[in-house]
Amino acid sequence: MNTQKQIEYWIKAAELDWTTANDIFNSGKNFHLCLFIGHLTLEKILKALVIRVTGSFPPKTHNLLRLAEIAKLDLENDVVNFLEELNQFQMETRYPDEKFSLYKIATKDFTSDKIKKIKEFKEWLMSKI
Repeated sequence: MNTQKQIEYWIKAAELDWTTANDIFNSGKNFHLCLFIGHLTLEKILKALVIRVTGSFPPKTHNLLRLAEIAKLDLENDVVNFLEELNQFQMETRYPDEKFSLYKIATKDFTSDKIKKIKEFKEWLMSKI
């Protein structure tokens, strides 16, 4: 495996997703999808970091906490809680329950707050690569 090429692949894919997440947010609708794509952005950066740390392909998982663990990141409790919350948007947006609960809580204000946190964590992760 060409480690650097794989890292570049995941970073490029993450940047494309980040642009999409912002486009969705700026559209003023489908905020749940914005958070889903924001999750994908972090997932892909974490996968690049897993490659950097382990020299191996990342596992086929969407769990941000698991990827952070494999990447040997020491996270504060508030970051762990944030990633747990964000993991919901990955799963429940793919498989919505009958109440569509995430659609209801993903308001503009809620999403704005989460997007800011995604951006901060994204930048921190990039500094580790």
